[in-house]
Amino acid sequence: MIIKLGRYRILVLVVMLLSAISFPGCSSTWRWVRSGTKMDSLEIAVRRVDSLSKVQTQLLMEMNADLLTEIENIRQDLAQLSAKTDDSQEGLSRLYQKLGISRNEPMRTETLTTKPLTPVDPDELYNTAYLDYTRSSYDVAIEGFKRYLKYFPDTELSDNAQYWIGECYYTKKLYPDAVLEYEKVITNYPQGNKVISAIYKTGLAYESMNEIKKAKEYYKRVFDNHPNTPEAKLAQERYSALP
Repeated sequence: MIIKLGRYRILVLVVMLLSAISFPGCSSTWRWVRSGTKMDSLEIAVRRVDSLSKVQTQLLMEMNADLLTEIENIRQDLAQLSAKTDDSQEGLSRLYQKLGISRNEPMRTETLTTKPLTPVDPDELYNTAYLDYTRSSYDVAIEGFKRYLKYFPDTELSDNAQYWIGECYYTKKLYPDAVLEYEKVITNYPQGNKVISAIYKTGLAYESMNEIKKAKEYYKRVFDNHPNTPEAKLAQERYSALP
């Protein structure tokens, strides 16, 4: 019995010794674990702060970009407004010049009534009328060309405008009206580039009205006076085909 108790005590001592050897820093180990947990929490917090900082930076960059875009839009609007103002000033200067008065002088009603203004751009007016002609809107084209001639009777395109009026009537088979308009080209613009075509088309109009003598007269004028032109060859063929 005494021997058994001695062995039991020895066994307990051995277990205690082994425990002391195996876990010499148990409390220190737990302190290290707790310290590591705190470090992890701190690292997570730092990461959150860094993430928030990046988000804030991104928001600031976007706000700056939007602000710069808005500033650029305002700058462009101001530039356009300035250009329009310059155009208005230039247009006003041209208006005073046409009226023959100084900008320092007040506009007089009688001045405006004695010198009618041209309300449209000549190129725009002519091109619009010609476009109507190509679209077979002949009545609209006639009005456009007549309006052009009203405001711009002496330009490089005036004879063309007069000629296309004749062409509109000719295409509508209103041959007497076409003849009248072609004659205006011949009479009013003798140096224009549409004179030969106008003479030839007058012959065609008379032929369409079965006025053969008149038609041959105009055809002969073409190939006699303008022999080296495309119209001269056509006029010769038409003349030869008539009785």
